Amino acid sequence: MTSKSARLNIRLPEDDLLELEAVRERTGLQSVSDVVRVAIAAYLHEESATWNAEKVNAIVPAALAEDVETFIASGDATDMSQAVTLALTKWVEERQRYYLEGKEQLRQKVADAIEERGTRKGMARTATRMRIQ
Repeated sequence: MTSKSARLNIRLPEDDLLELEAVRERTGLQSVSDVVRVAIAAYLHEESATWNAEKVNAIVPAALAEDVETFIASGDATDMSQAVTLALTKWVEERQRYYLEGKEQLRQKVADAIEERGTRKGMARTATRMRIQ
């Protein structure tokens, strides 16, 4: 089964070409073109998660960074970037849950206040009628 492919013509600095040739020799691939194809495929599959991402720089206390590194070493994350992403995801989920629950509590308080106000008005009308009779 054959698949369609396109020919690319690229220019590389001599140092990069030498490095690609060294990779070809180490990996046993047939040509530098094979090395480039493997590299592009790896890049497309491994880096795709970062294409729609934002880079964040943060100052973190050393003790916290050491704890994170310990958890990474134990296999809880693959690297610092993944650990920070996991932590931020958890924090955002907690904030979203807090605000959603907070909105529901606010709605309930408003409903209770409206009901109480209606009850007071009803009691006031009843008291007025009782006085008139």
